[in-house]
Amino acid sequence: MNESWEGFAGRMQRLNPLFELGRGMEVGELKPYLQTILMQVLLTIFYRELNDDDHRRKSDIKYMVEDTMKQMKLLADEKQIERITSGLLYSGKEEYSQPFEANYYDEVRQSWETQVFRYVTMDELYTNLEIGSAIVYKLTDVAQEMIFMSREMAEEFSITIEQLYSIQLIKNGNFLKATRNLDHLISRVNRLMANEFSFGQEMINNPKILLIEAERQRADNRIEIEKQFEEEKNHFRTITSMIEKTKRQNAEDDVIHRELVLLQEKIGHSRQLHDRFAKLVIQNISYEMKLKAENPSLFWENSLVSFREHIYENWFLKEGVQSFTAVETILSPLFSPENEFTLPLDWIWGEQEFNEKEEIEVVVEDEEKEVLAYQRITDWDSVVKAWSYVFQYLQTHQEFSLTDLKELPLEVQDLWFEESETIDLWMMFDKKPLKVQVLHRKVETINDEREILLYKLMQEYPQFQQFEGLKIHTEFDHRAEPFLWYEMKITPFKICIEEEIR
Repeated sequence: MNESWEGFAGRMQRLNPLFELGRGMEVGELKPYLQTILMQVLLTIFYRELNDDDHRRKSDIKYMVEDTMKQMKLLADEKQIERITSGLLYSGKEEYSQPFEANYYDEVRQSWETQVFRYVTMDELYTNLEIGSAIVYKLTDVAQEMIFMSREMAEEFSITIEQLYSIQLIKNGNFLKATRNLDHLISRVNRLMANEFSFGQEMINNPKILLIEAERQRADNRIEIEKQFEEEKNHFRTITSMIEKTKRQNAEDDVIHRELVLLQEKIGHSRQLHDRFAKLVIQNISYEMKLKAENPSLFWENSLVSFREHIYENWFLKEGVQSFTAVETILSPLFSPENEFTLPLDWIWGEQEFNEKEEIEVVVEDEEKEVLAYQRITDWDSVVKAWSYVFQYLQTHQEFSLTDLKELPLEVQDLWFEESETIDLWMMFDKKPLKVQVLHRKVETINDEREILLYKLMQEYPQFQQFEGLKIHTEFDHRAEPFLWYEMKITPFKICIEEEIR
């Protein structure tokens, strides 16, 4: 038998409960949504169990089903809700309360076997049948396995949840399982530490990362974060105390004693890692606060008013002006000799458009005057060709610095001066991050000139379609000093490509 069969029966026993979840229930139009509904109900029971919440009776589970369906915007009558609730507790009729069954192939015995399982079972700690109280349910190992299979894919549980789960396992005497769960906790803390260290280095090298990823700013929440770390430390103390108490109660049982010693060592290692992680987070928050105190301008909100959009495009282009004096009044402060500017003045004046205005004049018959209307038209073929070299570089290196423009061949550099729009687009990319979503749109529906450029690039060069769905942002290029390029003094920054984090 080849290696593909190795452990096959075990794999199927892990997957069967997931395959069978909701199977066979007659709930009409809700059938396609059953597994999703029931998985959420199992997660709700799981979290209540972790938090010692005994609201896990059948009536509570029925409410969980209702609440889940309401959240998912699904409609159901009382009969359907009752059927879904019962279908999670047992197979078949309520009076028989039968377990679920599924077949699997055992590669060792080379025969078909029957797996018997339940998703929930009675929680003896909270159920007192002698006084006639309703059964409080908890997840079986099978249902927990389903949740932890999804955890391995989603890596969703916080440090606190991992700790609470370990506490529950210790309470139930599952010391080896608690030890294995601490491996998950250690792995998670290690990943968080690596991410936190990288973020700290990014802040040092490029403080602008705090603006690009505004959700990473945590200085304002320092007190809450410190409280969370203190709560997690208390959980570690609780676990350590429980282990010591259990060791005293089972002093004569060598097997349990060995399991507890192993668990205690794992807890010690987890606690040390957690302390290092907490110290690293607080250290990064302190550095963030220092940056904000010493460089407040870095964190000022960008103006919501753009000269290009609100004055030039929405006023000048659409409505025009009554006299050129108004144009001078508005533009002269921008082009004072005392202020440096990036683009040649001729290009700025070239952006103006003039509409022909009919005037009644006395015309000499033998003299013909030709009235011309001038309008600047962007040659997008030239713009696209110039930018194609940039995006070709981005395909390989994920970033392109403005300083690299002067390293391009001379014939390519010439393209950058054919159209003022070509250079203008550099400034536009520095406005705010852009998620590329243009491939399936019509060009006439696109207003952002960055998106128009990307659309035309993808139409002209299909290989650039790989940028669809990616995020484009700019960063200050710390490697380079402001440089002079064809009599233009330019502050260097770089365009970066990144996949969006999901």
